[in-house]
Amino acid sequence: MSASYDQWLEFVFANPVRGREWYWDEDFDFRWAALELNDSLIVRYLTRLFLHPEALSSYSLDQVEQGLWFLIGESSPGSSSQALLRRETVLSERVACIHAISNFFRSFVLAVTDRDYDPNENRTENAVKCVCYMWWDIFPLHHYTHRHAPVDPALPAKLKTLLNARRAEVRKVEIEAEIYEATLKVMTEVLDLPSELCQFSALHGLGHWHDRFPERIEQIVEAFVARNKNLGPHVIEYASNARLGRVL
Repeated sequence: MSASYDQWLEFVFANPVRGREWYWDEDFDFRWAALELNDSLIVRYLTRLFLHPEALSSYSLDQVEQGLWFLIGESSPGSSSQALLRRETVLSERVACIHAISNFFRSFVLAVTDRDYDPNENRTENAVKCVCYMWWDIFPLHHYTHRHAPVDPALPAKLKTLLNARRAEVRKVEIEAEIYEATLKVMTEVLDLPSELCQFSALHGLGHWHDRFPERIEQIVEAFVARNKNLGPHVIEYASNARLGRVL
């Protein structure tokens, strides 16, 4: 029997925070398989979490940060976010899950982070800041929208193998136009939230998407700057770079 939503939440977030994350433990594959989750169930659970992030109140922000890296990150052995790209789940449910990310930023990120943000600061002081800033960089669509440098040879062998295999796997998937449109819409919505962290997160993602959608990205960023007259100089500078795809 598949794990319930509450069991899934506990599995993902109720873990000790440490340098080597829990999902790299030797028994991870066995424990993950024991949940008996399929892509459709993962998409439904992700959607429920994004729409109702109050479920995270039982966990520390460090636990939440660690769990979000597991759910969203391209290097995660659970591959949860990859379910949004695979067609085992109907398109409408995958699109709805992506749209729900707007609510997650609006209802959760705004509540647990400061409104001011500097991407050059030490983001480890509030770990949630780091995963939120990197959200669209580690989101699986990143593979289809940005030219990639080779995997860093200094990474551990297991991680290098996983990253190379993941990149080869996702290149085989043909992404529906609706997935791209939903993600662009979410980044645009997050860009308008009253939080510099949210703005930097969206600009960071849009900057990475410039390779694939240069005109769209330039229009979105230009419109954002034009309708927000009180942006700080550091936001304007970052927006100028993101507009042309000059983000790291």
